[in-house]
Amino acid sequence: HYNHFLKKERRSDLAKQLNLTERQIKI
Repeated sequence: HYNHFLKKERRSDLAKQLNLTERQIKI
C-alpha cells in the first residue's frame, strides 16, 4: 500500500512538472 501511494505521489509530481514545462514552452 505504501509503495502504491509513493508511486501515485510521484506520478502527480511528474504531471505537475510536465504541465509547468508545457506552459513555459507555450509562452
